[in-house]
Amino acid sequence: MDPAHFIQVGDLPVFSGAGTGDLICGCGTSTLVKGYAPQNLLAIRIKCFRCGTVTTTPGLPEGEILPRDAVNVARNDAPAVTTNSIPLGGVLACGEEVAREYALTRPGDSPREAMLLSAETLESVAAAYDRLSGGRLAEHCAASPPATGSAHGDYPFAWSVMRLRTQVARPDWSWLQQNDDAMAAMHVAALHHCLECWGQHPLLSRLAAPLAAPGQFLRTMAGFAAAKLLFDAGNRVGFSLPSPGQRDVQLHFTTPAGNALSLAMRAPDELQWRERDRRTPQSLRAAVQDALASAHGQVNGRRPGIVMLSASILLPDFDQAVVDAIHAAFRAVGRKHRGVSAVAVVMPKVLPAGSPDRVGFGYASYPIRNPHFAGENPIRLGTARDFETVRAGR
Repeated sequence: MDPAHFIQVGDLPVFSGAGTGDLICGCGTSTLVKGYAPQNLLAIRIKCFRCGTVTTTPGLPEGEILPRDAVNVARNDAPAVTTNSIPLGGVLACGEEVAREYALTRPGDSPREAMLLSAETLESVAAAYDRLSGGRLAEHCAASPPATGSAHGDYPFAWSVMRLRTQVARPDWSWLQQNDDAMAAMHVAALHHCLECWGQHPLLSRLAAPLAAPGQFLRTMAGFAAAKLLFDAGNRVGFSLPSPGQRDVQLHFTTPAGNALSLAMRAPDELQWRERDRRTPQSLRAAVQDALASAHGQVNGRRPGIVMLSASILLPDFDQAVVDAIHAAFRAVGRKHRGVSAVAVVMPKVLPAGSPDRVGFGYASYPIRNPHFAGENPIRLGTARDFETVRAGR
């Protein structure tokens, strides 16, 4: 016979949780879980004491990521003599389903070694982009500005591939010699990093659909980076599958205690590489304030959460400048956005890695809490070291 995970012994519930309802056996006479919350029991089979029917709880919903602290449970007909308490945020998951699919939803570790920027690596990552964009790499290359210029166009990854195809074969060439080469290397390394972290996800091709839209490459990479950042900080994170025409990777998350939070992704023009020479403290602060205003429909007093900003300016003074701009924006308008618990900047970074054909890559993350947030701030975002950049020898 097909074993259950737990067998109810007597008429006591097998579990007591923090949900608002109860899980009742189909016979209608046995309460299997008191205070049942579906997210706490994933594909768990419980055999009723009275009628012997096995009830199976729903599995991991489509797009959800299996929490890091989920407990795997074997199907071995374990007798439940007493009622076991499930703490708020606790998760029990069928061990077989975890091994078969659920574990694949978790992000992999960031690469521990710097990326080798070779022709082979370039074509491998380009092939992945072509697959994820629905076979549009050639189309995006044709629509891009000349690879010898500094304009990236709407498809910066395609521009980068064209530029690097002519560069990597040159003797004594290094991506460090020119800013345009560094930006091209960053785009390739960003997708390489994303594939290392999320390449095994069973829904990756659907989640990455915004990649094919013009102007969406770095925003899409930032969405996957944000998901890993939130996951690694201990939050329960999930992807929402994109609707037609949706521009960004869609995320939702809760605190470890199960409190739902909202997230709005923004990529202000003032924080992007093409605006590097026109930025000022005033323009950066205005960009943050505009992002807060535009996100108000998603993150507000009724739906508290965070606003995440994607940036791509690779200059030494930019990190502090944007952090200062966020603090200034909170001083100016933080009270108007009391539902915003924090603004976080996510920035891809490339650094030397010991040899001219190696690219150190990672994400700088700067979560700045809103001092005017209404109530106790629930956000767990870790620190700026969450995405430590890979350097030589790592």
